[in-house]
Amino acid sequence: MNLNKSLFSALVGAMSITLASSQSSVQWPIEAVTVYQQGAKVERAGEVVLDAEGKAVLTLVGLSPAVHQEMLQVSLGAGWSLASHVFHTAVPSDQAALVAQQQADLESAIRANRQTYALREALLFTYEEELAMIRSNRSVNGGELLLVDDLRDHANFWRERVKELSYLMLELRMEMEALTEEWDRLEDDRARLEQTLNVEEGQWTLRFAGPPRSKADVRLSYVVTGAGWAPVYDAEVSESGTMEMKRYASVYQTTGNDWEEVPMAFVVGNPLQSIAPPTVTKKELGLTVQSAANSYAWEAQASFDDYDGFEDLTRRDLTASNSVDRYEFEPASPVFIQGDGTRERVFIEAFELAGELNYLLLPEYADEAYQLVNSGAWATAQLVPGRVQVIAGGMYRGAYYMQLPAPGDTLQVPLGQDVRVRSSRERVLDRCTSTVFGGSRKTQQSFEITVENQHNRPIDVVIQDAVPVSNSSDIEVEVLGLSGGELDAVSGEVVWNLQLAPNERKTLSFGYIITYPKRRSIQGL
Repeated sequence: MNLNKSLFSALVGAMSITLASSQSSVQWPIEAVTVYQQGAKVERAGEVVLDAEGKAVLTLVGLSPAVHQEMLQVSLGAGWSLASHVFHTAVPSDQAALVAQQQADLESAIRANRQTYALREALLFTYEEELAMIRSNRSVNGGELLLVDDLRDHANFWRERVKELSYLMLELRMEMEALTEEWDRLEDDRARLEQTLNVEEGQWTLRFAGPPRSKADVRLSYVVTGAGWAPVYDAEVSESGTMEMKRYASVYQTTGNDWEEVPMAFVVGNPLQSIAPPTVTKKELGLTVQSAANSYAWEAQASFDDYDGFEDLTRRDLTASNSVDRYEFEPASPVFIQGDGTRERVFIEAFELAGELNYLLLPEYADEAYQLVNSGAWATAQLVPGRVQVIAGGMYRGAYYMQLPAPGDTLQVPLGQDVRVRSSRERVLDRCTSTVFGGSRKTQQSFEITVENQHNRPIDVVIQDAVPVSNSSDIEVEVLGLSGGELDAVSGEVVWNLQLAPNERKTLSFGYIITYPKRRSIQGL
């Protein structure tokens, strides 16, 4: 019976040794990264060898702790299966050992510092006691007659010893102050080391099964948070309106692992959260008030830094834009992205975008026209909403956040104001009247808009103004002549589309009559 127990124990030990020999910790290199607007898919690869029983237990270390466990995908060898996989976080074993050694060294240094400080403090106390004793006995008392030489010797001894003690005490205090500063630094180092022990890495334990002693190159991919990209553009506009566009990706990642010169792709949208198809939701339409001159607003960007991460653009709600396609962009060469969150600007490609120069005048708000580039071919350029730096005539004009119009509409790129296309808006006083008839009062207002092209070339101009809109049944608005302008009855917006010859000036007029109860005052004019 004892022999059988011994044999059983030996067999269990042999099995344990076999299992331990088939389990290993490895750190596979990153082979490729696909960056989404929020999140990234990381691919790693390495070789796996099954043991004589057709098994292998592999722990992949050095991963980001922020991993979507349900998004794991693993390529397998012929006849292989993935028996199980478990993801967990832990402090790296080599890091824990290193920190433990550094902590032991720090504790030793702190003890030595405190011991030295205590010795210096005791010596300082002794000097202070001696100095106090000398000061309390510096006078000569009694009836004994002292010679002059004895008095001189007594005074010299008192003066020299007090001076010596003062210097010694000063040196001790300076040394104790330096020891205190050193102690503060050591305590800071100890606190940093304790924080290091709280920094965990992701570890994925995989169990493979298959033909005995077979091997295969295994490729593993998983999705991490703490990464993303946003499109940014440089738009250099020529005099004809054609734009030379440069597309960049503003990328960041906080996985703790540098992406060192790996192939990278940037995808519009976010990764799927599971292998099951998502639930299709209905599309509900709504109406909003919009300008007749443009169907989307320009959002100015006063300042930015693609490298320091002036703003997390990846968190913008892109559902408001009309980018309905999923694009994928690949840089021509591998990319290096630090794992500490530092934002990098990665060049993707350059392309040409056809466009025509146009001018928008808002006489009620500004004298100078806003220069625009209109492009109808934007949809084929795979544009994605993002920040655009505008360069024209060799000058940086500013930056704005580009939203996209509805497919089929015209994309407008603002270039800033042009002082050579001007306008003025004046009230024509002799045509502004106010009369009372019965219980109503009528007020007539008239305006003249003068536009001028000071360029030596013809230009297309859009002038935009407005007439009041009534929100009460007691107020009636009658629009007078608009000099060919188009009126939006809902918003009250009036738009003129003109072509001005070189150095041409034109005058437009419009007006309206407002009728309202005479005992009431009108607001909003």
